[in-house]
Amino acid sequence: MPDRFYFAKSLLCAAFAIGALASPSLRAQSNAESKEGIEFFEKRIRPVLVAKCYQCHAAEAKNAKGGLLLDTRKGIRQGGDTGPGIVPGDTKRSLVLAAIRYLNEDLQMPPKEKLPENVVADFEKWITIGAPDPREGGASVTINLEERRKHWSLQPISKPPVPSVKNASWPRTDIDRFVLAALEAKGLRPVADAAPGDLRRRIAFDLSGLPPVTPEKTGVPAQIDELLASPRFGERWARHWLDVARYAESTGSNSNIPFPLAFRYRNWVIDSFNKDTPYDQFIREQLAGDLLPANNDLQRNEQRIGTGFLVVGIKNLAERDQKRFRMAIADEQIDAASRAFLGLTVACAKCHDHKFDPIPTIDYYALAGIFLSSEPMMALRRDRLADPFATGMIPLAGGPSDFTDEDQRALLKLWAEGTKKSLALRNEKYRILREMGLPQSNQTAAYKKLDEAPSVQKFKRDLDAHNVKLAKVKERYVAALPHSFMGMRETKPIDCAVHIRGDDSQLGDVVPRGFLSVLTSAATKPVNWRQSGRLELAEWIASPSNPLTARVMVNRIWQHLFGVGLVETPDDFGMTGQAPNNPALLDHLATRFIDHGWSVKKLIAEIMNSRVYQLSTAHDAKSYEIDPANRLQWRMNRRRLDSDALFDAIRAISGELVYDRPGPQFLGAPSDSRVKSMDHKAWFAPTANHRTIYQPLLRDYVPQEWSTFDFPVPELVTGKRGETTVPTQALYLMNSPFIVEKSKAAAKRLLAIAPNNAALIRAAYALIINRPPDEEEQREAEVFLNGMIKTSDRSVAVAAFCQTLFASAEFRFLY
Repeated sequence: MPDRFYFAKSLLCAAFAIGALASPSLRAQSNAESKEGIEFFEKRIRPVLVAKCYQCHAAEAKNAKGGLLLDTRKGIRQGGDTGPGIVPGDTKRSLVLAAIRYLNEDLQMPPKEKLPENVVADFEKWITIGAPDPREGGASVTINLEERRKHWSLQPISKPPVPSVKNASWPRTDIDRFVLAALEAKGLRPVADAAPGDLRRRIAFDLSGLPPVTPEKTGVPAQIDELLASPRFGERWARHWLDVARYAESTGSNSNIPFPLAFRYRNWVIDSFNKDTPYDQFIREQLAGDLLPANNDLQRNEQRIGTGFLVVGIKNLAERDQKRFRMAIADEQIDAASRAFLGLTVACAKCHDHKFDPIPTIDYYALAGIFLSSEPMMALRRDRLADPFATGMIPLAGGPSDFTDEDQRALLKLWAEGTKKSLALRNEKYRILREMGLPQSNQTAAYKKLDEAPSVQKFKRDLDAHNVKLAKVKERYVAALPHSFMGMRETKPIDCAVHIRGDDSQLGDVVPRGFLSVLTSAATKPVNWRQSGRLELAEWIASPSNPLTARVMVNRIWQHLFGVGLVETPDDFGMTGQAPNNPALLDHLATRFIDHGWSVKKLIAEIMNSRVYQLSTAHDAKSYEIDPANRLQWRMNRRRLDSDALFDAIRAISGELVYDRPGPQFLGAPSDSRVKSMDHKAWFAPTANHRTIYQPLLRDYVPQEWSTFDFPVPELVTGKRGETTVPTQALYLMNSPFIVEKSKAAAKRLLAIAPNNAALIRAAYALIINRPPDEEEQREAEVFLNGMIKTSDRSVAVAAFCQTLFASAEFRFLY
């Protein structure tokens, strides 16, 4: 199988190197045109321009300073009197970047306050990737709702009849008939079925993210059922959802403090997939689990933990303005919920009516009111400075915790008082120094000697007494933490005013809480004015009559099984997204999904038992000429293992994978220690051999090896991971200590069961590649081992052989 296995590492490295040949300018252009680039602009760049720059540098400004307009793509690139504002891909020539860096006293923006370093870094990254910018003119947009609501994704889900096909003997299921009808309409036909071994491996990785363990004689339906019932299924498919849920265990931004209780939401997602929680209930619990009725404490806790979906996103804890802080959280929640469940980029309507989709700005602020009427409880402090904002934890129902809301407020008050007393102590020392009249050069040494001064002693005694009180309350806080969770809870319901151009200092009309007008009717249940509206929002999204919800989830499931969705833009079903390549099949699956009680497992089983899922990845010249992207599914797509499956499989093959769920790690509480100052190796150590889903995931500190294999940035909703081919991937497989260590462990397993080289080679292929070697591979492997054994220990030779198999294309791909 020469196209599937590269025995020589040099060939593998050469294959990877091809992806690195594109020039920086071409890569910048590609990123600038990508949806990820536009999303980065909308989330990280446009809000800063609106809040900090438009007042002086927009078309509506009374006197645009320096002739510089930053409210359009053309304006920001053209620049003003001193030159171009932004030069895509060139950070040195981009004057806006120079201005916000404060490199020149004559060119500093904003003039009154330098932007935080993380914001400056965002602008630098934006320019580096080509300065993607969808703005064409001013911010004003006129929406023709009636015209745009005709878009295919906004139409009711149909129940298309199952088509008849010419080759009636080929289909096994209705899914096959929909696919074959589309192929026959183009004069195409599907390729042959996959080889049994390839199919067995495909099913195992798709359902468990691990190599196959079921006996080869097990039939396909039985293998599917067995894996769907395995705990490994929930771990694999929860990872898919956590990408969408932008899950991470720290706040990100410039503070980047750990979320000590985020693991509860992660475990909840795993358990939900394993229990096959109906998808409509899965939605309700994530948006409004705290508002749902419950029969007992266990059910009540499970439902409320689901609201962690709304809390695990990025947070700027350094924002001191409480209204801006809460609005920023609501912005992030709107974006996550709308993209995850509806496949719509609602966040684009914050500053102006959506340029493409039928979403006016008032709809955005109708949703904002819903999220502003609840409080995110994150189990951490917002700020280490004076007067911190309460972002506490929620005790589990029926648990032993007696740490009440009053206790949390007392703790926060003590923290604030302690900060003030520390400042008072420091100020007293500096007061004495000023009275002494010492020169600046002598103050540092004198400062340390002032501890014995009577007035300083008084301040110190006061601070010490206060810290004793604080320590006692903190001790109770730490004891309560294991019996708590992070999530949402109701506060006083409010409606939100439109922020003109997204600026919170320019408010327009107050908008009643509600949903997207394009998808509401007289039958839509209105928001309960006594509550936030999250419950009604959840019911509206989870309704079978919502045309987007089932389609979006069905498409996500199809994508994970075929590599590409029926809609190739899983997070964008709007006007700028791709139309479905088989709309009848999409609606057929959506209808089946709803009719079968929103069961994810039933839908997966139905798709995997179809013949189209079980096709080979063989090439067909005629089909390729007509449909090179394989949008009509004439073959199965060849897919590379993602980072999670790659590392989990290597651990499993080495015999060192720990399958048990690890215990909780309450890192980062109750102090405000930054991720930056943490011992990351120590935090990873307890779960180093667990599945990757159980290993810590910190914003801005994603392990480099994960990123090398395209693990997503956990700040964004990621329905489809990127897939790059770069030399660093080959170099990692050839040189990393992790691969070397696991290869040695795999070799140890093989040496214990194989009496000779011939048997060992067959066992290695079965363990790592999941098939027997052919004659040529057997012969080449024996030459390789015999040659190495002459110059080194046999265990070293076998480890090198295992590492070569790990680096092979056949191990890294599904066929």
